[in-house]
Amino acid sequence: MILFLPTLCLLTCGLSIWFESREQHQLALKAKLAASLAFVGFAWDLGASDSSYGQILLIGLVLSLFGDVLLAIKGNKKWFLLGIAAFLLAHVFYTIAFAQTGFDTARLPLVAPVVLVFLSVTALWLRRHLQGIFSIAVPAYLLAIGLMLVFAWCNQSVMGFWWIASGASLFALSDLFVARNRFVQPAISNRIIGLPIYYVAQLLLAYSVKLISA
Repeated sequence: MILFLPTLCLLTCGLSIWFESREQHQLALKAKLAASLAFVGFAWDLGASDSSYGQILLIGLVLSLFGDVLLAIKGNKKWFLLGIAAFLLAHVFYTIAFAQTGFDTARLPLVAPVVLVFLSVTALWLRRHLQGIFSIAVPAYLLAIGLMLVFAWCNQSVMGFWWIASGASLFALSDLFVARNRFVQPAISNRIIGLPIYYVAQLLLAYSVKLISA
């Protein structure tokens, strides 16, 4: 039974990509919504409401769900901006959740430079493609990602460490494909690669609620 929702999540993710490749945008949106509901339901089913960590992470998952829907709406750029805002808040709540496990300051000198290089390279890559409000919104979003990554890799959970660290890292990786699709080179290949990475990341984070009682 524990595999039902993750399986549903990944299957509907695949359907979303397939519908998108056929330019059936409404069906793609519905499949994406189903996939996102599945990872929220997965966390709930694993007892997210039973711990502070789980409750805070669940808020992040729900905000991600809203972000998924907003980013999938075609047309006015306001929906994309609202999607960025929803995901920025999701990263903030993930960071707060990871902090519930403790913060290993000994790892910080190793983690911080790597995250800083990642953010710097990404910012330089995107800089010439950003205009208007996006020249402010995207750097702010990158800072939220960076903070989340630092807290993810410095978490002190014995059982959940790798679930948190790998989930957060894959989430950040998937965001590169969202950025590439929106600002650099729109292509279905961005969805084919990025969307499964994103949903695996969310499932890893959702599963961590079962391992952490803080």
